[in-house]
Order: sequence, then structure tokens, then C-alpha cells
Amino acid sequence: MSNENENTKMKMIFSTDIDAKKAIFITFIAFLFCGFQAAIYGMTTMSVAEFFGKDSSRIVFYDSFGMWGQILAMATGGFVISKIKGKNTLLLAGGMMLIASSLIALFPVLPIYMSMSFVCNMAIGFVLVACYYMTMGTVRREGEGEGKLAIMNVFFSAGFMISPLINGFVIDAAGWRTVFGLIAIMFILFVIVLLFMNISELADKEISDRKTEKEAAKENASFMSIPLVLTATAFFLFVYVEQIMNNLNQPRMKEDLGFDIKVVGAMVMTYALTQMVGRLVFGKFLLPKVKTHKYIIVSALLFGLFMALFLKASTVPAVVGFMIFLGLANSCIYPAIAGYGLDQIGHASPKATSFIITCGSIGIPVGTMMSGLIGEHFGRANAMLVGPVLLVVVVLLIYVVHRTSANKPIG
Repeated sequence: MSNENENTKMKMIFSTDIDAKKAIFITFIAFLFCGFQAAIYGMTTMSVAEFFGKDSSRIVFYDSFGMWGQILAMATGGFVISKIKGKNTLLLAGGMMLIASSLIALFPVLPIYMSMSFVCNMAIGFVLVACYYMTMGTVRREGEGEGKLAIMNVFFSAGFMISPLINGFVIDAAGWRTVFGLIAIMFILFVIVLLFMNISELADKEISDRKTEKEAAKENASFMSIPLVLTATAFFLFVYVEQIMNNLNQPRMKEDLGFDIKVVGAMVMTYALTQMVGRLVFGKFLLPKVKTHKYIIVSALLFGLFMALFLKASTVPAVVGFMIFLGLANSCIYPAIAGYGLDQIGHASPKATSFIITCGSIGIPVGTMMSGLIGEHFGRANAMLVGPVLLVVVVLLIYVVHRTSANKPIG
């Protein structure tokens, strides 16, 4: 019993329960603000394109370069946290977002827009790594972190949901630069909260010194396998498809269908709201009762079907209906694929987790870049039709992983 209690304490990176609660509070705010910031690029695309005299698909292509900043931050975030701790990493990210957003708003020059978008995405990457680290650092028992991470991601969805509606009115009233000014103000508040929130957090060296030989052996164990690689590939392709919805959905409604920017914001909010509801309902009541691979296959096929049919919709009521179906269909595919890939390992593996999440994250800039290029040269509808095709590939990969895992010898 004493060893069990010792192992429980080793998972905590905070000195007291109060410090742990403060950390959770900070991660909720961080994810709310990051969700709000993540939704601005689709909403500002048309206005930014008009301001710089570029095609909107070209601006989407430019935005894809900035998203590599998120990949860079995720790759280096662990090193940064080990040096300055989780809370200070969030403080660094908040400062980066504040400065970069302010420069975009004050100096609207294309090179500054592109370079500062890269910095903004780096800030998001640092926030994601630090928040996951700090949240799991509050865990006392195995499995306790799952609920905390789910709630944290709901806050991200909430920020992503309200952002399009609010920024639709902001763009209509004051222009796209004001959106970046609003982001700067939000992260000023975030930095102030961090500066006044005292948290006693263990350094990385102290945590490392507490690891047992068994835990160290697990970290050094080989994790790479064919099922994991195939699932990571499926994860990458799915995130690519999500970028099609995030970046081409708004221009299609504004430029192809002629919807007012405020209507576009309401449509995107509907999509995000149903996605958030799906995460709460399906994650709680459906996923625990069905085979994960079956859920992924059915949901991916429905998501692809709805995307294809969405391109035929031209009226506001029809688009509202498809926004609801699309949001529900893809709500839990992301965590389901990630979890299914890690299940192939058979035990918790930090290396495997890093591998599959990084593979999925690379789909963000690649999906954004390719969507912009295909949309510019072959039309926005054809760029969106890539989504259903890739989802069929995702289904095939997951089916192969299931068959491969089912045929593995026991023991």
C-alpha cells in the first residue's frame, strides 16, 4: 500500500491540491482563448485577401506556412517546459500571442502578417503542450485525467464555437485588423491572470528523480509497429479533412453561395456547437459501448457522405441542416483515432503518444496548404471533394489495422 501511495504522489507535479485546482483553472482559460483564436483565420480570409489584393485560396495557402509554427512548438515544447515549467511556458506563449497579434493589427503588411501568423501558431503549440502536461500533472489515479482532458477540450470547442459569430460582427463593423486587436486584448488578460496566479510546480528534474526503474523501462521500450503507423497515417488524413472544413467552408458560403458574413459566422457556430454536443454525448454514452474501430468507420463514412452532399446545398436552411450533421458526424473521430492507435501498444507510452499526435498535427499545415492550392487551381468544390476520398482511405486503414490486430497471436 505504501508503494501504491508513493506511485500516486509521483504523478503529481503540484505541491498542493489548491495548486492543482489553480492549474486546471488556467488550462480552461487557455483552451477557451485558444479555441477562440483558432477560428479567426477562416473568418478573416476573405477580408485579408481583399485587403492584400490576393485570391482567398492564396491567403489560405499563406496561412498554412504559419501553422508549421505549431508543429515546431509541439516538437520543442517538452524541452521548454523542462527548463521553465508549465505555467511559465504558458506565460511565454501568452506574450508571443500578444506581441504577434498586435503587430498584425498595427502593421498590416503581407510579410508581417505571414511571419506573425507563424509566431501565433507557435504560441498555440506551446499552450497545447503545456496544458496537457499540467492537466495530467494533477492526476492522482490512473484514468482520472481522461475526464479532465475531455472537459478541457470542451472549453476549446466553446471558444471555437463563439468566435465565428462574434468576429463576424467585428469584421462587419470594424474590419479584420480589429479581430487581431481583440486577440491581443484577450491575451493581455491571460498574461495578467498568470502573473497573479501563484502556483507551486515541481521542476522536471524533481519529477525525473522520482521515476521507478519499471517506469523508465516502459519509456525506453520499443513502441513502433505497423498498426500504430497505419493508424497515425489515418489520423494525419483525418486532420487534413478537418482543415478542409475549417478553411474552405467559410469562403464557399460567402463567395460561392453569397451569404452575408454574419450568416456565415452563425453557420460555423452551428457546426462547432453540434461538434461540441457530439463530444459530450457520444463520448459519454456511445464510445464506451461500441467497438472503437466500428465507430470510426461508420462516423468517417457518414462524415464523407455529408461533405459530398453539402456541396449541393445552396439555401440557408439546407446549409444549417448539413452543419448539424457534419458537426455530429466528426465530433469524436479525432479522439477515437488517437485512442485506437495508442491501444495498439498495449501500455501507456509517451513516445507513442508523441508520435501519433505529431502525425495528426502535421495534417493541419499540409491540409491547409493543399486545400488552398487545389482550390486556387481546380476550384473550391473539387478541393472539398478531396475530403470524402480521404475519409474512404481512413476507413480502409482502420479496417486493415483491425484485421492485423485481430490476427496477432495472443501472448
